[in-house]
Amino acid sequence: MPRKRTPTDQEIEALADQFRNLWRQGDVMRPWFRQHRDMLLGLVHGDWSWASVGQALTKAGITYRTGKPWTAKWLQSDFSRAQMKLRGYARKHNPGGSTAAKHPNPAPIATTAAAQPAPAAPRFKPASFRAPEPPRPLSEAEHAEIERNRRLTFGPSDREE
Repeated sequence: MPRKRTPTDQEIEALADQFRNLWRQGDVMRPWFRQHRDMLLGLVHGDWSWASVGQALTKAGITYRTGKPWTAKWLQSDFSRAQMKLRGYARKHNPGGSTAAKHPNPAPIATTAAAQPAPAAPRFKPASFRAPEPPRPLSEAEHAEIERNRRLTFGPSDREE
């Protein structure tokens, strides 16, 4: 990546003045970045580096409450984070989660000239409860299979040792 020209102090002061005109006391950084996205990207895609833009922002007093000066890496990272979609934004602005907002132009329903009657809804018999039956007795083969599975799973019992 080619290095960009380092702006003069007068150029940084001029850009800081532009930023001061756009900044209102109490503004929040990330929404401000979203609002001025195109201007900031225009600067960076032009002659300005992230470091130079950061210097102008710091000179204009546009920092977090700590007053820490912007670095190129920090400014680029924070600007990038500001561009991400906001979590829960769609839910807050579309209560009920209707699909109308997701699909504003639904496909038209095809109609035929001779409307056919819809098939009747399925009918179910009502449930019935049977009286519980006692369990049937197990055969010797079934008892032996159950015992064999128990031994394979849990090992020999204390009685067998």
